[in-house]
Amino acid sequence: MQALLEMRGISKSYGSVRANRGINFTVQPGQIVGLLGENGSGKSTLMKVLFGMVRADEGAIVYRGRELDAGSPKAALQAGIAMIHQHFTLVEAMTVSENLMLGWSARGGPWLDHAAMAGQVRDAAQRYGLDIDPAARVERLALGEKQRIEILKAILRGAGLLILDEPTSILSPPEIARLLEFLQRFRAEGHSVVFITHKLGEVLAVADEIVVLRDGEVVGTTPAAGATRESLARMMVGRELAAPAERRSATPGAVRLKVEALAARDNNGAERLKDASFELRAGEVLALAGIDGNGQGELANTLAGLAAPLRGRIFLDGVDITAGGAAARLEAGIAYIPADRSGTSLVQGMSIEDNLMLRDISRRPFSVAGRIDRQATGRAARERMRDFDVRAASPAAAARTLSGGNQQKVALARELSRQPQVVIAFQPTWGLDPGATRFVMESLLKLRDQGAAVLYISSELEEVLAVGDRVGVLSDGRIVLLADRSEADIERIGLAMAGAFQEAA
Repeated sequence: MQALLEMRGISKSYGSVRANRGINFTVQPGQIVGLLGENGSGKSTLMKVLFGMVRADEGAIVYRGRELDAGSPKAALQAGIAMIHQHFTLVEAMTVSENLMLGWSARGGPWLDHAAMAGQVRDAAQRYGLDIDPAARVERLALGEKQRIEILKAILRGAGLLILDEPTSILSPPEIARLLEFLQRFRAEGHSVVFITHKLGEVLAVADEIVVLRDGEVVGTTPAAGATRESLARMMVGRELAAPAERRSATPGAVRLKVEALAARDNNGAERLKDASFELRAGEVLALAGIDGNGQGELANTLAGLAAPLRGRIFLDGVDITAGGAAARLEAGIAYIPADRSGTSLVQGMSIEDNLMLRDISRRPFSVAGRIDRQATGRAARERMRDFDVRAASPAAAARTLSGGNQQKVALARELSRQPQVVIAFQPTWGLDPGATRFVMESLLKLRDQGAAVLYISSELEEVLAVGDRVGVLSDGRIVLLADRSEADIERIGLAMAGAFQEAA
């Protein structure tokens, strides 16, 4: 059987960094290939080369027996290759149908046929289990629904090979199950998928073959049927993963953060956070699970002072800080680790050193009489890079050159090095590999052991149960099912996330 895709001897370097080194990668018709690797292993670069977003220094790509034009996304799309990115390329103010018609001339003619497009959307959505309303405005849809639009766009343009980049990192458990079911239907029709992920359980559940990259090279290829989480993790890191550090039992102290009936609107004016109430004590982690769209972002941003609440009050050590902004919260000892490290946590064009010192640059010893002491900032930056294992050529390197895991370590180093009293961590491991995920969790637990109060908000149930001293669920904008970790039950948490019941905290 002729391979659907052959990438032959692909090499790509960025200066002295060799992102891909002579990679050979093959996909057969009707096959799902899982692509694994730690952050910085070369997965994204390889797929960007395949999709034409990056031009390889060496090598060739053969699709359906014909060599593709290098560095041309248009050529890839025309050949039948589509890539679904983590960040969607949709026009928020348009409807689903209007987004799907953009740049598509398949029907020809000078006029756009909205009714015909809506019919095609409904047919494809029903066929593949991707329910979506063609008339819905994109800005009012959840992230999972927006992902379905991108997938439908690829299907309607005749894609025979889908590249999915960390597709489940933004999805709730039911949406993940729906996506995996779609992939199986797509494969059953003879199409193929490259599934890039860090979630070993998902790739084992859906892939036919698994390819592992490390340091820009293929270090292993194995049938999914014969692989285990342990064997894959070993290939990814090149060694046995060390056992997690022993988790000390918590002895909570006084209430540091108290939230009373807090409510907030999203960017479209919809009330997403509805009367959320809880207490957070010194020396504990309160971990909240929740499906996207149930108020997680609004809660985090409101607590951090980035958004004003609609109603309710926030107390820090008994003092009402509801009216204070982000600067006041920072000065009071509250640190915020947002989900969007690329756009919110870091300034991508700035150096690692400047990103690390953003919070401290205006005070001694880093600034004297309005002049920055570069020796002091450089020394502190190098110490923080060492303490948080940030891997980069030097502190002068731009933040955008770092892998996702190293970018998150920079954000952690900046916020946690200041020894905050309260930490708000919103999806802090989003898109990270197992090693980086463990580092983030252990860093926050270490801070808890030093007496800090940590609010950990995540859609990953395993993380919530692993890191929380108390565990709760944010459902329909309210805190429900709050319990000590020893009493937490996965089934009850899953039901609460799905909105099956509401139990007051």
